[in-house]
Amino acid sequence: MASDIRAEQRLHIGADPRIELLTAVQLLGQYRYLTPYRVEYADDLVAHFSRYPPQQAVAFFRSLSLDTGWSDAYPTAMLYLSDPPELEPTQPIPPHIHRAFRGEENFARFVHALRNFARQTQFNHFFTRSQKLYQLLEARLREELADADPTSQVEAYFGTRQLSYHLVLSPLLHHGGFGPHIGRHGGPYDVYTLLGPTGVTQRGLPEYGPREQLLQIIWHEFSHAFVNPLSEEYYPMLRPHADLFAPLAEQMATIGYTHWFDCANEHLIRAITARLAHHHLGAEAGRRALREESGRGFRYIHAVARRLESYESQRDRYPTFASFFPRLISVLAELTPETLAH
Repeated sequence: MASDIRAEQRLHIGADPRIELLTAVQLLGQYRYLTPYRVEYADDLVAHFSRYPPQQAVAFFRSLSLDTGWSDAYPTAMLYLSDPPELEPTQPIPPHIHRAFRGEENFARFVHALRNFARQTQFNHFFTRSQKLYQLLEARLREELADADPTSQVEAYFGTRQLSYHLVLSPLLHHGGFGPHIGRHGGPYDVYTLLGPTGVTQRGLPEYGPREQLLQIIWHEFSHAFVNPLSEEYYPMLRPHADLFAPLAEQMATIGYTHWFDCANEHLIRAITARLAHHHLGAEAGRRALREESGRGFRYIHAVARRLESYESQRDRYPTFASFFPRLISVLAELTPETLAH
């Protein structure tokens, strides 16, 4: 019981005003990478904000996204700021965020425009008025996750701990979500899963589920905090195998991965998610996850998953995922573009 309470205290579930502020601006700017589902919340949002004159933040973001398209840097940037309307930096903004906004000064201008937007449109009033919906979504998510402990599951698999975990429910984010982690280089981190709806009810309410899909999304997004820093550290070992990307490049581009590093990193995370499904949802769920990911274009995932089985069976030798990581990515040296893993 005590361990359940500790896990609950480190897992925070609910809406986040910073993300809702961003998605409001994105929706008004006709950003095409939001949820594909017709949620009633979007109609409520447009009805509220259309009462106010055109806002600089909307025009700014529309111009920015026309050039850059989809980017996880947009929602990640919001997590480095305090709640609206102040939106003050709570810690140093990393360089990749500034690059996504085409420079530090440009990012500062966008944040300034967001502050004005929040104040001039009474955003906090809208957020408060929407609490009933946010609380309903939280209650339904907790029901879906009853008896599941995704934070303990990922920490047991990786053998390391993070500071905190956050499941942020956003009615307008794209299907699935984002997995940012915030903190100093080397961690531990505050880890986020920013969840967009996986469906919608006939009444236009966002849905998050079913349970099996929801757990795999959460495992996937939480895993980024454990895997991404290692992939960056060991990139000199990943780079020589960039020729493996060519046979996958066309299909990868359709789902937003245009560089070998991202493709390789996603192979690792998706294989780990499949192994977690194997252990916590059953062997068939694990096999199904591998088949689906291979069908999406991650054709080396079976080889990665087999190597992960070695990690799982030798935890006395490899107590942490980090200690096994060089051996894991060495599997790439055994693959060639001509002999894709099946």
